[in-house]
Amino acid sequence: MDARRSPAATRFAVERSLADPCASRAFFTLPSVAENGASANVVIVEDHVALRRGLELLLRGSDCRVIGTADDAASAEPLIERRRPDVAIVDINLPDGSGIDLCRRLLQKHPDLGVLLYTGVDDRDVLSSALDCGARGFAMKAGAPEELLTAIRSVAHGETYVDKRLRPLLLDRFTTERIGVLSPREREVLDLLAKGLTGEEAATQLSLSPETIRTHVRNAMDKLEAHTRVHAVAIALRQGEI
Repeated sequence: MDARRSPAATRFAVERSLADPCASRAFFTLPSVAENGASANVVIVEDHVALRRGLELLLRGSDCRVIGTADDAASAEPLIERRRPDVAIVDINLPDGSGIDLCRRLLQKHPDLGVLLYTGVDDRDVLSSALDCGARGFAMKAGAPEELLTAIRSVAHGETYVDKRLRPLLLDRFTTERIGVLSPREREVLDLLAKGLTGEEAATQLSLSPETIRTHVRNAMDKLEAHTRVHAVAIALRQGEI
């Protein structure tokens, strides 16, 4: 299975799974990489040698496949162009520039690439900038190995992932007045995502079908002019919608 998808296809899938405001479980019920018996092809962009090798060892003992590594942005871009991974794990701080800027450049050329930003700093200003770059995931270096694997699988299948340590910063950072763009159901769905629930968990909690959840997310993305679900949550928080 090719886990990559164009932004338009991703938005369509999200919309479809959110369409019915009262269906049953599971927000975005895509099978996990392991369930598919398929691997997510991963490129690691990390300048610390020990950490990079540690990530390689972790992923090689999992259902994910490392197909390349880079230690800076300059070598990462041609590597990703050549290898076309499903997921790029990108350190936010690289020796020759920002991982956030690298993410923007990569997604201009490869809009179906799943970028997972990887950071050791829980800084709300950095997170604020990162939210607008189009990355699908945000993981902390202090996280447990299984958390990183969950993040990679989520990103590989078009879902978003925000490390639990970063969620309070996200909620804290964006508060302003309400403007009333979203419907009550759309607000409810985005609020659950902002609190860290997965698509499946949100669908279960609201007793909605996966298709309904995706529809609500897509509609919210359209109204907020958001590029990803994480971006939609950030905008909604900024504008006081949730």
